[in-house]
Amino acid sequence: MALNLGSAGKLFVKKEGTYADPAVTFAATDALRHISFIPAFQPLNRVISPEKTAAAGVTARFDRRRTAALSSLEAVLRPSGVLNTLPEADELFECAFGSKRNVTLSTTIAVAGAGTTTQDDFTSVTGLAVGDAILLTRNSVKYVRVITAIAGSSVTWAPALPSAMADGESVKGCLTYSCTTTLGLSLAIAHYLANFKEMLLGLGANELTMTFDGNEEPRFSLSGQAADDKTATDVPAEPGAFTTVGGNPPSGLIGELLVNNTAYLFKRCEVMLSNSLRARNSEYGVSVATESYRDGKREVKCSLTTFVENQATLYDLARVGTPVSILKQTGRTEGNIIALYLPKVDFDVPAIDDPDEAVSWSWTGTALATADGNNDEVRLALA
Repeated sequence: MALNLGSAGKLFVKKEGTYADPAVTFAATDALRHISFIPAFQPLNRVISPEKTAAAGVTARFDRRRTAALSSLEAVLRPSGVLNTLPEADELFECAFGSKRNVTLSTTIAVAGAGTTTQDDFTSVTGLAVGDAILLTRNSVKYVRVITAIAGSSVTWAPALPSAMADGESVKGCLTYSCTTTLGLSLAIAHYLANFKEMLLGLGANELTMTFDGNEEPRFSLSGQAADDKTATDVPAEPGAFTTVGGNPPSGLIGELLVNNTAYLFKRCEVMLSNSLRARNSEYGVSVATESYRDGKREVKCSLTTFVENQATLYDLARVGTPVSILKQTGRTEGNIIALYLPKVDFDVPAIDDPDEAVSWSWTGTALATADGNNDEVRLALA
């Protein structure tokens, strides 16, 4: 029998209509290119009997409730390549955030007088809502911004642009993933090797980490508890094709990070969304989870690595406890742009290392909602 080569493994990811549906099937369009996939499953979770024994050896173990989980899935964070076309990881992002909006509007800045760097009149606002990401083209450069207010045809966004838009310049809607209060969505994931296949059902997308490095393509990782793990004939047949979406993603060579409205050079940025999800399987008489539920507050963390410079941009604000907004954009080509917006991040004051080479700061911040009930600590936009 031929050995199973991990490099040939194929992964298919699907949002479940019913939690842990054993009749789930996968299509070629559920394909997800991945770097690593590590499930975890213990069907018995046996423990040593606490009873006294005549000898020192263990003679009995007792069964406990089965557990299944995704220890780690790592993949490249890849836009589709075409504005408003869903990416490969669309349903995964939707299950991690809770909500998505895909606004297909294509309009322009209206001929209505002078706008500002944060507001202007649009020829059309059809389909737009507060919280949506938009793609603004200013002097042929494409910027992702997030709508903060709409009044008639007047739209306000954040953060500010480098300069005010000109009449007739392009405005387009984007694909935006945002958080929700309840999060009952779950995933099914199947991994196929030449002679082995395995499937997780009822996976709660608990911890999503998005990483942006100055020398690499953006990546994401996902982990969480699942209801069950299947193998062999309990896994549906592998789809006959593996249909991918999008070409090479933008790299850390193209993009920027804004702290409030100021560009801030960084080496590495990591945003972690932790949903506090649990698989419900702790009750008497239950051996397999029956749902995924939120068991605590959501937490969003932002980490940055920067050189020690530009003290006024972030360091001085951290010292006095002033939260800042963060917008990180990777890519400038329409259809191949990734942006994260965190409107209110409370950064701790970092320690300064003392190497012989250039000195760095390692920042850690907690993202906050702008107000109770807004669910706006972080948004992911693909434009």
